[in-house]
Amino acid sequence: MRARVFFIVTLVLILIFALWPTALSMGAEGLGRLFGCEVDFNRAIPCTINGQEWGETIWDYQKVAYLSLFTIPVGEVMLAIWLAVLLVYLLIRFIRSRRKPQSS
Repeated sequence: MRARVFFIVTLVLILIFALWPTALSMGAEGLGRLFGCEVDFNRAIPCTINGQEWGETIWDYQKVAYLSLFTIPVGEVMLAIWLAVLLVYLLIRFIRSRRKPQSS
């Protein structure tokens, strides 16, 4: 049971690490469009939401998408290592279960 929880938690953390810049950037664009603002990745466009200026903030959060050029490949490598460790663990577990003597 402990190994299962370890592998699931590790997988979730790897996916969060790899995808958070993309999700943050898409969330900022979605927020701007939700409130009817024009959103451009190349420049900050004034956007007023509930009486406050959010255009610069939305643009800053969109720039975080450039970080995915690092996090996605690193996440893929981490995912490959995770998969290799999982396969070794399952192979060892399978071999141990076959070696146990059958009690009658």
